[in-house]
Amino acid sequence: MANWGEQTRLVFRLAVGLYLIYLAYQVISAQLGGGTDMPGLVAYGGGGVLGLAGLAFCGYSFVRYRRQCRANREEDARPADGEEP
Repeated sequence: MANWGEQTRLVFRLAVGLYLIYLAYQVISAQLGGGTDMPGLVAYGGGGVLGLAGLAFCGYSFVRYRRQCRANREEDARPADGEEP
């Protein structure tokens, strides 16, 4: 595994994205349950922004991970120096 640093960053980005989605859920569910004095527009808008940011982090991590896996497969399929194809 040559790119363990990149994979670690991707895992952390995924964790951040999932946490943002969780925060969005908490804000919106608290507003729906009436457990907050926050105005509805602020709660739903903030929850929406958090949710979209979380989805963006998760999507970016997933796309980069797929590209990295594809590049690793292509690298493994290439013959090493001095070997016959």
